[in-house]
Amino acid sequence: MGLSEYFITLQYILMGSIGIALALIFLYAYYGKEEKKPEE
Repeated sequence: MGLSEYFITLQYILMGSIGIALALIFLYAYYGKEEKKPEE
């Protein structure tokens, strides 16, 4: 495996991780607003 293939693989891994992180942040922000009710 050459050096360019290594960096391409690393780039796809980083893009996937960032995409998943953004999706989780969006879902947390969207559902977090609805559940901010005082339970006490």
